[in-house]
Amino acid sequence: MPLKPPIIDYLSYRAIIEYRNPKSLFPREKSAGAVIMIIAKGKTKIVKPGPEPHTVLLETQDVLTGGDAAKKETIHEIGVHKTTQAANVFSLLNKKGLPTAFLSRASPNELLCYGCDMLPLELVVRRYAWGSYLYRNPQFKSDRPHRFETPVWELFHKMSVVAQPITDKPYQTGEEEARAQFLKNGKWAEGVYTDPYIQVKDGHWFLYPAKKPVEGKPLMEAQPPCTEAEFDDIVNKIMLPTFLALEEAWKKVETAYGPVALVDLKIEVGRRKSDGKIVIADVIDNDSWRIWPGADPKKQLDKQCFRDDNPLSCVAENYVMVADLTSKFL
Repeated sequence: MPLKPPIIDYLSYRAIIEYRNPKSLFPREKSAGAVIMIIAKGKTKIVKPGPEPHTVLLETQDVLTGGDAAKKETIHEIGVHKTTQAANVFSLLNKKGLPTAFLSRASPNELLCYGCDMLPLELVVRRYAWGSYLYRNPQFKSDRPHRFETPVWELFHKMSVVAQPITDKPYQTGEEEARAQFLKNGKWAEGVYTDPYIQVKDGHWFLYPAKKPVEGKPLMEAQPPCTEAEFDDIVNKIMLPTFLALEEAWKKVETAYGPVALVDLKIEVGRRKSDGKIVIADVIDNDSWRIWPGADPKKQLDKQCFRDDNPLSCVAENYVMVADLTSKFL
């Protein structure tokens, strides 16, 4: 019998908390005179009950954010382009037999998904030493990006760490709470560490600042959200195979500058509520990777152009182009 998708605890660790709180269960919004029920609302996505029992619709809004939401812009139909990208990516991964929460594209800016309890993790795989990796590993800084022969994987925690000088007893807090309390005028308060880097050592998960070399005493220790066996499966049966599948797909996409290089990839996973299986959840779109035509960082087509303050018209053009290019995956 086909697997029936259950209700989702989706979008982020914050959404799980909201979903289980009766006071916040199914808040309502008005749109064009109609009342819309929602399960959770994040920086760029809304989760709503689906058309079938135990399904949800993951709606992507026309918004881009950067710097942990310190920067935010509305761009016409960017949600449609991102949904196109995600549907194309997940269709490829499903075809490759990789475990995902994706069922189908329900509308121009909505995905129909299985229900999952999200793990509060960001999972990153890198082919090149770039981005925040260079903060933690400055020895790889050079005029030309260093390419790893074997992809390198990293973990980051979705819960922010609040430490000195704010408190002598570091603690973790959700994304929304951190933004509401410690993000003022686009700047984070000193002592707040968003998306901290996770060092796994002897079964312990130690949290470090994501933009500093990993050395000395950690900020704090976090409780692992999965068993050691599950963690091994996440790395070797989800993270690395997903990266390699998408890297191969991008290599086959020709541009005027040559094939597209997948520089790095960020994904999220959750436990499918029906059977507890850990699967790729949330979305994979142009916010989730770095892609360089001809392996040239100056030709970037991904969200970095938004972070670098390129004109919004150029950002929009890139997202339209990537939506078209990912259709070649199918």
